[in-house]
Amino acid sequence: MTDTNRTTAEATETAQSTASNVKDAAARAAENAKTAAQNAGPDLASAAENARGAAAAGADDAKDTVDEVLGNLKSAAGQAKDAGTDALGAAQEQAKQAYESGRELVEEGVGYVKAKYRESPGKVIAVGAAAAVALGLVIKAIAKR
Repeated sequence: MTDTNRTTAEATETAQSTASNVKDAAARAAENAKTAAQNAGPDLASAAENARGAAAAGADDAKDTVDEVLGNLKSAAGQAKDAGTDALGAAQEQAKQAYESGRELVEEGVGYVKAKYRESPGKVIAVGAAAAVALGLVIKAIAKR
């Protein structure tokens, strides 16, 4: 699993956990309101005050949970962005190194052929012609299939 996938999975897990926390906070608020209503009995004014307090506590819990979720999502998004930037930088560096290595090999090959041509041009021309004939035969064989 790549760092980007792991960060996405962590963000998803954090969002699910937060949603569960919000659901639990709402359930606690409902339970507190229910308890307050049951305790009201003969004293309705006291029950109303308890219900208001329970609702306020539930709202505070829900607000705190939502704030925590937003913070976790921002953190996960930042981590995903950083991981993507790091991966892109590494890929660019590898491509640059591959290009430089390939260019060096081509330059070495050209230098080698030039040196051999100076020594004996007939051999170089013969090898080049043989390579061209071999390439033609390979293409012909592939075309027949």
